[in-house]
Amino acid sequence: MQSRVREALGLRFEPVAILFSDERPGDALSFAEGRRGCVMWLFAQAALGRTAAISRETVGCPGGAVGLGFEDGFPDEERHAYFLSCGVEGTGAPERLVEEARAMPGSPAREHLLHGERYWKDPEAAAAFFEMLPAVPAPAAWVVLVPLSALPEGEEPVAVVFVANALQTTALVQLAHYRRPTADGVIVPPGAGCMQFHLWAVAETKREFPRVVVGLVDPSARLEVKKTLGPDVLTVSVPWRRFLEFEEDVAGSFLETAQWEELAA
Repeated sequence: MQSRVREALGLRFEPVAILFSDERPGDALSFAEGRRGCVMWLFAQAALGRTAAISRETVGCPGGAVGLGFEDGFPDEERHAYFLSCGVEGTGAPERLVEEARAMPGSPAREHLLHGERYWKDPEAAAAFFEMLPAVPAPAAWVVLVPLSALPEGEEPVAVVFVANALQTTALVQLAHYRRPTADGVIVPPGAGCMQFHLWAVAETKREFPRVVVGLVDPSARLEVKKTLGPDVLTVSVPWRRFLEFEEDVAGSFLETAQWEELAA
C-alpha cells in the first residue's frame, strides 16, 4: 500500500503497519527463542523495509513482553522499579536485589540495576507508572511489523507508525486535529519505546476517538535505533481508522499550500 501521507511529507523511512497473526511470515526477521534483544531494533528494520515478527517466546526482554501486550506486568515489579529509578546500591533496596546485582557479570544491565536508569525519581514513582499502563487484550501468536508498501492486500493493521523528524511530526500532529478539533488528539505517554509505538496505540483503538501516540521519547530506545534511524526522529503511531482519515485529508489541507512547500524545501 502506498501512502499519500508519506509522499506529502517526504518521509525517509517506511511507515510500519502493525498486524496480529497466528503464523510467522516466512521471510520475517525474528530473534531466536531465548535471545536477548530489543523490540526497537526489529521496529527499525521494518522502517528500513524488512518485515519483522515477534512472539511471546522471541520478544527479547521483559519490557518488550509488556510493550507488545504478551504480558500484563513484569515478573518482579519491585526489581524493575529499582532498575528504572535509583538502583539498589545504597538506596535501601531489599538485600536480595543488592546481592543479585553484585553477582551479575559486568554489563549495562548490571550497572542499571546497581545504580538505576533514573527515569523515575524513586521506586514508588516507577511502581505508579506500572499501574497506569493500559491493559490490552493479548495479541495473536505473533505481532508482525510490516513496511506499509508491503502490506498484503485486504489486511487491516491495528495501527500505522510513522518515523518522523520535527517538521514531519508537526504535520502529523496537525492532521490529528484537522477534522476533529480537540485539545488531546495527540498524547506523549511515558514508557519504553515499544510501549509507545504499540501498547498505547493498541489501547487507543478501543476509544471512540482514538488519539495519535508520539513516542521514541525513551532514551534507551533512542540509543537502540540511533545507528539505523538517526538521532532526531520520533515515532508517531496512528490507529488504523485515523490513518485512513489522514490519507483522505492530505488533499486540500495545509500540505498543499505554498507555506508548507517553503517549510519543506
